[in-house]
Amino acid sequence: MITIFAYTLLSTGFVLMKKGVAWIGFKGKKDRTYYENLSLWILGFILINVYVVPNTIALRYLATHLVSSMAGWGIIVMIFLSYLILKEKLYRSDYFYTILIVISIIFLHFFEYQAGEEKANISVLVTMASLPLFLLLPAFLRFVSKRVKTILLAALSGISAGLIIVMLKVLVTFFGFDIPSYFSSPYFYLYLLFSLIAFITIQVTYKLGQMMTVGPIQYSAIILYPALCSFFVFSKHIHVVQLVAISAIIYGVVAILKRH
Repeated sequence: MITIFAYTLLSTGFVLMKKGVAWIGFKGKKDRTYYENLSLWILGFILINVYVVPNTIALRYLATHLVSSMAGWGIIVMIFLSYLILKEKLYRSDYFYTILIVISIIFLHFFEYQAGEEKANISVLVTMASLPLFLLLPAFLRFVSKRVKTILLAALSGISAGLIIVMLKVLVTFFGFDIPSYFSSPYFYLYLLFSLIAFITIQVTYKLGQMMTVGPIQYSAIILYPALCSFFVFSKHIHVVQLVAISAIIYGVVAILKRH
């Protein structure tokens, strides 16, 4: 339930920021509309940063593949809030994919295998954290097409966002909720690094490419990479039904984003 709350906060924040974005670049007298938009944008910004608190609590008890897959729930909240607040269109297919995602999330949790105390393989973690950075190199080569650069950076943004979840998992695994101890851990600064990379690269991809390309790749990576880390870094057993559920969630998310 706490992950549902976390991703509801995150999606609500994104919608509110979009609703109030008109304050940026506003010209003329700062009237009531300006301050209303500014207030909505600030509230949205607060929500997308506060969401990390319930997510961290959830990671103390749940595997990374369970938490990251809840991004599918976040997409559902986003499209329905966009309909209610932003007056954006809903499609019939949205209802079908919403049901698909919800059922997949239920199966994902139902088949979760609870083992003993969790441990992180640090050498594998370093490898998993380093690999995505190699996507940066071809993105700066002149002969690489704009579309390929968009795909690479969108993937890097999604993987970085996924690694934020992984680093939080490592922190709560080693230190629990002893927050002051986080500041002496290198994993906290890796968390900040990947937060920065995720933010910068997604801004660049928005400028380079269309949302139809960026969104599906980013969200697929957000869900998939923590699942890989769950298996390789935390040695979690992932049932074949869970693999199918994760695939169905990714499929539903991609289908919704492409339609919108």
